[in-house]
Amino acid sequence: MDILAALPLQIAFGWTPLALVRIFKLARVAEAMSIWRQHHIHLWNTLRLVYFVYWLALSVHWLSAGWLSLRGIPPGADEWGAYLRSLYWCISTLTTIGYGDITPHTNAQVIYAMVVMIFGVGMYGYVIANISTIITNLQPARTRYLANMEKLGAFMRSRDIPQAMQRRIRDYYGYVWEQRLGYDEASIVQGLPPGLLVEVSLFLKRDIIAKVPFFKGASDDLVKEIALAMQPVVYTPGDVVVRAGDPGTDMYFISRGSMEVIAPDGRSVVATLRDGEFFGEMALLRDQPRSADVRAASYCDVYRLDKKSFDSVVTKFPDFAAHLRSIGTRRMDRSR
Repeated sequence: MDILAALPLQIAFGWTPLALVRIFKLARVAEAMSIWRQHHIHLWNTLRLVYFVYWLALSVHWLSAGWLSLRGIPPGADEWGAYLRSLYWCISTLTTIGYGDITPHTNAQVIYAMVVMIFGVGMYGYVIANISTIITNLQPARTRYLANMEKLGAFMRSRDIPQAMQRRIRDYYGYVWEQRLGYDEASIVQGLPPGLLVEVSLFLKRDIIAKVPFFKGASDDLVKEIALAMQPVVYTPGDVVVRAGDPGTDMYFISRGSMEVIAPDGRSVVATLRDGEFFGEMALLRDQPRSADVRAASYCDVYRLDKKSFDSVVTKFPDFAAHLRSIGTRRMDRSR
């Protein structure tokens, strides 16, 4: 393909239709565009718009050149001006405007004009469809969010869900949209290959794990296992995360938001836990019931670590298990 396009046929034989083999080089352009789009997926919509404008401009240029070759250039006329008027005719015809100031005279010109008109109708629809798609895809997350909210509204109206509950549901989805653009972290991360999954999990959770006292000094392998076992959860204001007396089965790490520890009277706030803090660790160290209620004071992004996953990880690291047992024993002695 490259050899054919590089042959100097026009120099050797003058103008000949064989010189059109240079068009084969466009296959390389299309190939390069495909590679750029694959390597710059974050610029997908921008590149799509650029590629569309490129091919459209090239097509208009060819059609203008074809019209110019049919009409010819009068002796002594300005070649650039003749091309410009040909380009003007081509654009006005393609956009279905057709002022009629430049009209075909020969049969060949009439046929060519009809072909360009037919091409223009299809291209006009294609342009509108592509531009609308590109504009829509500039904010795919927002488009998906609005579509989901519309379906959610229809569902709640059909089920006669109370207005107060509807507001809470809409507020929740609004929070998820503002903080995460509507994406579910767990589903996105789980789709990654194993190696990249570990790296992303560590990036998202390592700072939180590092703040937990009984994880200090843990090996990198253990921290990786813990990071993979932690699951993201969102709590809305007023949600009771744990209740006093319930069996402890999970530990919680607060990524964003605030939690209130409630006194036994059910009203007084004993403490407020904020970003980077944790609670429920005794559920992992000792099988004992919860000592107090913990309630979400605001929207909270939390990572949850359940005891089953924790025990499964710890069994792989017996030295760390012994360290945890000693911590649990000391805490039990202090609480007596």
